[in-house]
Amino acid sequence: MAYASRLLKKTTAVMAAGMLSMASAWADEAASNSEALSKPFENADSQDAIEPLLDQQPVKRTTVDVQMIDPSEFKQSVRENAPRAVERMQVEDLAAESPFVLLPHRPNYIMPLSWQARPNNRAIEELVDYYSEGEQEYEGGFDHLEIVMQLSIKYIVAEDVLTKLDRLEIAYTNKSFWQAYNSDISRPFRETNHEPELIYSWLPKVNWLDRASISLNHQSNGQTSSLSRSWNRVEFSGAVAFSHGIWGLTTWWRIPEESSADPYDPSDNDNPDIEDYLGYGELHYIRNYGRHSIALMARNNLDFDDNRGAFQMDVTFPLTQRLKWFVHYFNGYGESLIDYNRYQERIGVGIKLSDWI
Repeated sequence: MAYASRLLKKTTAVMAAGMLSMASAWADEAASNSEALSKPFENADSQDAIEPLLDQQPVKRTTVDVQMIDPSEFKQSVRENAPRAVERMQVEDLAAESPFVLLPHRPNYIMPLSWQARPNNRAIEELVDYYSEGEQEYEGGFDHLEIVMQLSIKYIVAEDVLTKLDRLEIAYTNKSFWQAYNSDISRPFRETNHEPELIYSWLPKVNWLDRASISLNHQSNGQTSSLSRSWNRVEFSGAVAFSHGIWGLTTWWRIPEESSADPYDPSDNDNPDIEDYLGYGELHYIRNYGRHSIALMARNNLDFDDNRGAFQMDVTFPLTQRLKWFVHYFNGYGESLIDYNRYQERIGVGIKLSDWI
């Protein structure tokens, strides 16, 4: 017992000495760090070495000469009735020279709050039923509330090809419907529509038309089997500017596909009756009120026995110098490819990164 007692005392003394030594080392290190923090730039070679960390002066900029399209190249009626359209063409022409720039095509936006009246699970239910041979049912379900976003960009391939101020462009538009608030089915992207285009546009020298274009258009939702939707079109567009706004008309001719329509055969026509719902064209109207604007779209199949169509309205308001917020309303058929033949109604609020004009 005496030996054990002496051993315990010796061990305790050694541990205490070690702890005191460690505490002393920590204290010395803390004092050193405190001194270093109080003199952070003591070892700098000169005051110039620390100026970039402290300088609050604005970034220096320089003025350069640029060549823009002269306004006189546009019709007087366009300069007076659609000055923002003139400005857009001028800026695009200038920006197209840069290899670091992709231009906006259609409006770019995100609607974080968007409510659809009629969520549609039919396509997925049919797919599950087919591949399970009727033994399983789709237990999920889409919500009314979702996020809708659109990314639309273009690249000017060539200018002044056949006439002055004409353009050859390639463009791509992506429109996605995201069930971001639907945790029950792991917040999926419900539908994404892809739309690449090859566009030739020009400025006609006639009084009744200010801009015209012809384009080769492909639209698809990138799915397979019975979920696949796609079609190819040749589109013809024209626009004219009035004092009260810009009117535009787009008509299309669908490139023929296989006449059969087996939904589970990828080589067949995915949607042979899409023109019965989307028709053969659509009418646009855009008007600016200062920094506010309204954009309308209407289309109709012109079949008075079985009439179908769609109407869309965006009312836009300034948010910052560059951003806008808008209210969106849609009513009709063809809001998305997966639901082209289903009547839908939607209202939403979002942010626009870029607009038509």
